[in-house]
Amino acid sequence: MSVLASAVPARRLPRAATLLAAQHQSSIAAVPRAAAIAICRARVLAARAASRRAGRAGAPPGAGTGPARAARMTTISLSLDTPELAQAYEHGSDRQFNHGKLLIETLGVRRGQRVLDVGAGTGRLAAHVAEIVGPEGSVTAIDPLPLRVDIARQKARVNLATAVGRAEDLSAFATKSFDVVYLNSVLHWLNDAQKQRAIAEAARVLKPGGKLGFSTGSREKPHQLEPIQRKVLADLGRDAQGNRPYKLTVDEVRALLERAGFIADTVEILTFVDHAADVDEILKHSGSSSFGNHLSHLTPEEKREVRERLAKELEALRTPQGIRLERNLIFAIAHTAGN
Repeated sequence: MSVLASAVPARRLPRAATLLAAQHQSSIAAVPRAAAIAICRARVLAARAASRRAGRAGAPPGAGTGPARAARMTTISLSLDTPELAQAYEHGSDRQFNHGKLLIETLGVRRGQRVLDVGAGTGRLAAHVAEIVGPEGSVTAIDPLPLRVDIARQKARVNLATAVGRAEDLSAFATKSFDVVYLNSVLHWLNDAQKQRAIAEAARVLKPGGKLGFSTGSREKPHQLEPIQRKVLADLGRDAQGNRPYKLTVDEVRALLERAGFIADTVEILTFVDHAADVDEILKHSGSSSFGNHLSHLTPEEKREVRERLAKELEALRTPQGIRLERNLIFAIAHTAGN
């Protein structure tokens, strides 16, 4: 998996963009894949059962109206993750890790701070932040996927705690208890009502003057892969929606922050350039990043056909470095009112 090559904002390039060319050199020993899968597999049924119970509870009030909106409320599933997908994400999430480092530097996280990582996945970024805040500070990392939290726990250290938890329910944490809260590539997996609760909860747990940062998919400037995939699915007569993220526009992000009482410092679109060896690398990354949701509405035969057609379409984008694709994310930095 190649790392991010560049990050170009719609309006300006943050100083931290230089981080994106750096390879991740972790001091944490990797957990043997077979052992980690054996540890995780026993939790799969429990995780899926919990997700199904949450799904049966229905969409929360205020989640939108109309049949199309109602259908979208139940699209993203937390029950499709597997030990193999979790391990694939751990070893293939350089893209999220590198733009996460950019988010952390832009937030100005510093030594001694108390930080909450919401949607931490396998904990790579949380471990990086734990090094920044040092022993005087602390990082708490939560994620709703137990299999990924199991991997994050392997990175445990004195100032890094991990737990299963959801962005829209931070009731385990006291009011005004964190200096920084961040969500790296998380919000687009939450529906509208969940997003509002997540940002409101972040506001509650932040200290006066505390900072919130997040990266999320951009609806007005989608990833370059998306229209190519839509065309392939349309040619096959299949719905292009599938298990798609709930992306936002810049204006919607600003409104979301304002409703929760945040003061927005920066809301902008950054463009990242990725290179992949082939279509299989792209599909593997999409599957692990979406915890099994990508193309999950298709039959195995349809997935094979999509793969073959995508491979042909993507060859037109091949460069000496691999298949070149642009990816666009909204980066938002905001703070709560001071004392």
